[in-house]
Amino acid sequence: MDSADECERAVVVLYSTDLMLLSSVSGAAEQLGLGFCNLRSLSETVGVADQAGVILCVDLASNVDVWQISANCGADVLRRAIAFGPHVHVQRLEAARAVGFGLVVSRGQFVMQLRQLLLDRAGKDSE
Repeated sequence: MDSADECERAVVVLYSTDLMLLSSVSGAAEQLGLGFCNLRSLSETVGVADQAGVILCVDLASNVDVWQISANCGADVLRRAIAFGPHVHVQRLEAARAVGFGLVVSRGQFVMQLRQLLLDRAGKDSE
């Protein structure tokens, strides 16, 4: 799914331009019975993220402005949100922590632990 209209029932909202990551996250969401959508527009992402139960996953390598997300999303959204990026992008990772992302991890951790991270954020027991 690509548009905000198609994401109304989505649970996992990915903000990323990485096609390989898109496939991994959509597959994990599907396996867990979660909805999924990928958005590339910050305004669409912020609008969809404020829906109840949405797990926002933000790829910091996409040069997203985490301060803008923070200014436009509620505290509950940020507490559930996952920000991830290359471990060498220390300033971006620190900025995500500073604005209140509930979980900030390296890209490697995100990919390796994806299924469990989504389970934890969705409040589901391990399956």
